[in-house]
Amino acid sequence: MSEANFFQDWDLSHWNYLHGKPEGEADFKQIPEDFVVTEKLPFELTGDGENLYLLIEKRELNTQQVCQHLAKVLGKRLRDVGYAGLKDKQSVSRQWFSVQSNVTQELDLSGIETDNIKIVETKRHQKKLKVGALEGNGFSIRLRNVSNKEELLARLEAVAEKGVPNYFGLQRFGFKGNNLNWANRWADGESIRDKKIKGFALSAARSFIFNEVVSARVEQEKLFTPIAGDVFVLAGSNSYFTGELDESIDRRLAERDILLSAPMVGKGDAIAESDALEFENTIVEQHMSWNALLAEQGLEQQRRVIHLIPNNLICQVQDNDVVVKFDLPSGAFATSVLRECINFRVHEHENTN
Repeated sequence: MSEANFFQDWDLSHWNYLHGKPEGEADFKQIPEDFVVTEKLPFELTGDGENLYLLIEKRELNTQQVCQHLAKVLGKRLRDVGYAGLKDKQSVSRQWFSVQSNVTQELDLSGIETDNIKIVETKRHQKKLKVGALEGNGFSIRLRNVSNKEELLARLEAVAEKGVPNYFGLQRFGFKGNNLNWANRWADGESIRDKKIKGFALSAARSFIFNEVVSARVEQEKLFTPIAGDVFVLAGSNSYFTGELDESIDRRLAERDILLSAPMVGKGDAIAESDALEFENTIVEQHMSWNALLAEQGLEQQRRVIHLIPNNLICQVQDNDVVVKFDLPSGAFATSVLRECINFRVHEHENTN
């Protein structure tokens, strides 16, 4: 691989649209309050136990910065602070954190709040908050200076009815896709010591392959239509199965009791079979160096749902702006919903990472 491949700017605009590419434009994330996200836990807090849960409203800070702040102020080790998922820095995020503390120890929270950190709620729980322990997120997004409100509203209506491809958002790939450059460098034999960069590289490579498969299904009008050998995911779970295509499969897909999926590649045999396996392999095999890297690093073959319908979608027109609100399950990207509805204006000063 040439050195140029290690430093390229990636064009990630090629993935196919379900509803066609929108024509309208809007300003996106002009201020943190334009993008408000609230986490939803999948369990009720018990009110007792050795972990204090804090619902923190953070502004212009990433999740790790809040973890470090909590550990420092409360005199804890960083590993004593738990969180469920990472949240954008350029946002106002209401996010849960847990801090391990003895049930008899009353933590002094007086030093936690800053201009960018506010405590919304606290409650004790028996278990530490772990990555992935999240039901979903609620979003409130202000799109400013919308050029074509009629088109945007019509597209939002179509998205509420038919959904969108469940693409990984551009933030997964880093600024101008640089996380993919790291994946190329690592796959080509470069020694990378930074664990954070290694994690970003693996995640980006795996997500890129997934998006490529989903885009191909959109192009061939197979986002809703099963292929022989497809892998079906049980709604609301990580369980999956393959089965013969019949009326019961069609009915369960229509009822969204089961959902179509695409590969999250890793070590071991592929999970899809027959025609679906052949379809997926035509794309997966274009990225053999990444496949080898993912397998070498021990990532298991997994599946991810390819179709997403946002819940509770509503919109409000406010002069030249449109405020859009909706809920998404854990792991889904709000930007993948919005890309079907509007184009974001590019401002030269912006770094979208």
